[in-house]
Parts: sequence; C-alpha cells; structure tokens
Amino acid sequence: MPQVHLTGTRYRVSREAVADTVQQYTGIGTVEARQIADRVIGGQTASLYVDDFNVVYDLADILTAMGVNAEADEGDY
Repeated sequence: MPQVHLTGTRYRVSREAVADTVQQYTGIGTVEARQIADRVIGGQTASLYVDDFNVVYDLADILTAMGVNAEADEGDY
C-alpha cells in the first residue's frame, strides 16, 4: 500500500486544513486526521497509507503546497 511520509512543516499551517486534506485522501476518521495534523505541526513524523497508487503523489503535492514536508514513498512501487 503506498504511503506519504510527513516530517513536519516549513511554516505555520492550519490544523483544520491539514486534517481535512488527510481525511479526504485517506478516508480516515476526523479524530485520527486531527491527531496526525497535530503531530506533524508539532514537528513529529507520520506516515499515511493511501489506497490508490496514483493519488499518493497528489496528496503529497497538496500537503507540500500547504507547507507540510510531505514525500511520496517511491519504495512501494
């Protein structure tokens, strides 16, 4: 299953925007998405599993544009 690795943020980002984006692309629940957003904004790392191999790059690009350090795991291909 493809992953996106999140390793913090480059600047201040909205917790709600990150959580909403993560929830939309991964299908996880609101509470879990907010916990992931809090962890990443707090400088910790997190990995997200995405069902679709094509979507993993889209999610990484969107989160990167928002200010999150996000990288698609190319080892899954």
